[in-house]
Amino acid sequence: MKAKTLSPLDKEIIELELEKSRIDREKSMLVLNKGLFLYFSFLFVAVMGFINGYLSKDLLNILIIMSLCVIIIATLPYIKTMHKEEKRLEILIDDLRSKKRG
Repeated sequence: MKAKTLSPLDKEIIELELEKSRIDREKSMLVLNKGLFLYFSFLFVAVMGFINGYLSKDLLNILIIMSLCVIIIATLPYIKTMHKEEKRLEILIDDLRSKKRG
């Protein structure tokens, strides 16, 4: 079988799709990084406040629960984006393989 080559337009479209994937990944990484920063900030404030006697046990527990909520909320967009990009790349690879075969 003769292998088909991609036209310059197809190559450009693939490059643009990959660049869009990189941009989406960067956005989700920014959200994740800010979420991690907030998570550790909540924990630091909670522990330091509790050790120095500024916070009660109840307030400490509330801050810890809030920090867990922040990390969960920050992780969800990252997981969603990675899952979407993985499926998109699989479809693109399958499409290219089918074009190559015939």
